[in-house]
Amino acid sequence: MNRIAPFPLPLSAADVAAAAARIPAPKRRRPPLTPGRIVYLLWHYPRQVARDGAVWHWHLWRGRKGMAEAVAGLTAPPAPAGAALPVHYLTGKRYLPLTLMSALSLQTQAGRPVQPVLCDDGSLGADDLATLHRIFPGATVIPKAAVAANLETHLPEDRFPFLRKIRLGYIHLRKLTDIQTAGPGWRLVLDSDVFFFRPPTQLLEFIAAGEWCFMEDCMQSYGAPLETLATLAGAPVHPQINVGLCHVRAEMIDWDFVEHCARVLLFRHGFSYYLEQALMAVLMGRFGAKALGSDYLVYPTPEQARRAEHTALHYVDRSQLTMMRYGWRQVLAGLPKRA
Repeated sequence: MNRIAPFPLPLSAADVAAAAARIPAPKRRRPPLTPGRIVYLLWHYPRQVARDGAVWHWHLWRGRKGMAEAVAGLTAPPAPAGAALPVHYLTGKRYLPLTLMSALSLQTQAGRPVQPVLCDDGSLGADDLATLHRIFPGATVIPKAAVAANLETHLPEDRFPFLRKIRLGYIHLRKLTDIQTAGPGWRLVLDSDVFFFRPPTQLLEFIAAGEWCFMEDCMQSYGAPLETLATLAGAPVHPQINVGLCHVRAEMIDWDFVEHCARVLLFRHGFSYYLEQALMAVLMGRFGAKALGSDYLVYPTPEQARRAEHTALHYVDRSQLTMMRYGWRQVLAGLPKRA
């Protein structure tokens, strides 16, 4: 049954075709060495490094290397007593040390064991899984084959061509499509660059009460006007939703509706890096999601990151440097010691 017509902002067949032309091309794990790629590597990338500052890139690289080495030598800290808190991440080999730091920070501050549930991007190897289960024995992984099976069950390509094609070239959408199709139930979804430094009392209260919730962004980042999102949602949409942390009930998602929203946003406003956040903002508006307080901070300043006095910090954009200089070291320093 075609359920698109009753949804807000209906599109004609020509509109849908125009929207489809705006879907980004699929990502390749290793881009071919085309003339354009060579120009990027020899001209544009050096200019980007010069613009950012070579020192900035050096500290970022050194911080990542130090964090990976620290994780490689880390033994599992004693877990708190109590019911396990499942936390879902979209991750892979490159980001696993960061993911583990995020989960360790939450476990330390929540005062209860955390059970990471990792949605594998296909790059996790046996050594990565050994590291994961050494630090979090109760962790689970949704392997690439299971992701594919879930997509075929809940988002078959003939019925959801936009969502299936967009996720190939836009990895962020997989936080929605791949994680939320893994079965019914509530899901706490975190980006790997969200660290906790104080007990997340408000978040745990929202989880216990069965509330949709999210972090407030430092600015409006949807790639589409708020009016469009509110019209699609049929309800007010918070002007600054950040989905680096969100609590969602998977079975409440109407995937036909999400497919329609993706088409509308592409047709009306083109593709945006923030498309996944815009789609989630529509769902958050639909279900009356609640914003976490200002102590859950997106984009900390260097001083805020150095002091780490907020409940949680989401190190987006250039604040990732402070995560690599201070954040993971602060998490390690706060881990409980074995007797």
